[in-house]
Amino acid sequence: MKYSVKIATLFLVIIVSLNIFLTSCDNGNDEIKSDEFKHGQTVCLLMPYTGEYWWNTIAKYFELAVTNDGWNFKLDTADGSEETQAEQILNYAQQSDILFVFPTSSTAINDAIKTAEQEYNCPVVSFKGFVTEESRFSVIFDDYNAAKSMAKEAVEWIKEKHGTTEGKTIVSINGDLRQSGWGLRQEGFDWIKENHPEINYISLIGGLAPNGWAEAIDEYFAGTNEAPDAIISGSDGSYLVGTLSALEKYDKLYYAGDPNHIFIASIDGKPSTLTWLRKGLIDSVYAQVPNAISNSAWEIAKEYILKDASYQYEPYEMPEIPLPLVAKQPEGTYWGNDDMTVNTYEYSKTPIGQTPFPIVNKDNVNNWDLYGNSIVKILGEDIHPLPKFKPKGEVPTWSQNLLDEYNNWITSE
Repeated sequence: MKYSVKIATLFLVIIVSLNIFLTSCDNGNDEIKSDEFKHGQTVCLLMPYTGEYWWNTIAKYFELAVTNDGWNFKLDTADGSEETQAEQILNYAQQSDILFVFPTSSTAINDAIKTAEQEYNCPVVSFKGFVTEESRFSVIFDDYNAAKSMAKEAVEWIKEKHGTTEGKTIVSINGDLRQSGWGLRQEGFDWIKENHPEINYISLIGGLAPNGWAEAIDEYFAGTNEAPDAIISGSDGSYLVGTLSALEKYDKLYYAGDPNHIFIASIDGKPSTLTWLRKGLIDSVYAQVPNAISNSAWEIAKEYILKDASYQYEPYEMPEIPLPLVAKQPEGTYWGNDDMTVNTYEYSKTPIGQTPFPIVNKDNVNNWDLYGNSIVKILGEDIHPLPKFKPKGEVPTWSQNLLDEYNNWITSE
């Protein structure tokens, strides 16, 4: 009996000790697991379209931000197809530790994002465009206010030139409105229709690719003998070539300062467009900032989403960012030196940060920190060779000095 009690006691001690040991092992494994990303620190960027300079540039900047921090990078494009992008989200969510998705539209991929996060435990950032439902966060260009500001500038330019806006014509040309960026720009352009019914406001849609923009503007000029007073463009570079070509083709391309000059403003600020501004072909550029967008989005994700891999393990809780979140202009980029605040908006369940929009004209076009200048030393010109347009009238007196300054800078070390 005495020995039986001793054996039972020893057996109990062994069981308790073993249980403590196993528990400590489990806790140790949990700690290791929470620091180990299941897909080897892999980031995937899904684009709606590539093949044009700006789209390629933002993808390249994001790749550099990711790989410079030692993460693996994957890239794919949906070529404008909402169905393809939804399929890609489901596929890459099973191969990636985080997805950055430049949405084909603000609604079409909502369900796929939900599945990626809830079933595959892969956080999704709606990159450069926003979705109406929930993702971790989004960093976008302030498309609406940039376009609205451009519309107001065109109206003021006409008023200063003619003393009235009565019966004057403004043409806007824009892209695929399923894209939240172009969609918001259209809403900004439409400020003219809502606030200046006396203006003949004509809205053209060019679609996803630059050739559609060229066809739309050429068709417009082919159908009228009247020159518009202003043209505001939702994108530039190769998207603006068609506008300048049509103006030249129909004898309506004049240098800035000429009485017949048509006010032209655009969004993006690609290298070619800054050159056209220096030459006096266009008047104003509202610069997007692909390097600042990419860097700020990646820094927010690193700090608040990828701080550890715990979301990939039970209880599978998706990390959230604190709101409101103030982000500074990333080092080496330029968006106007203002802060960006990520916060909630009524049109989306995703927290959104909107980068400021530097307005570029002849007085600040040679700011070398502007994306359209600094990118040239990284990727080269966006259009090569640059089309040689032949405007009418006198070359502006300030033009050659700006061109010389730029040439000296671009050839310097």
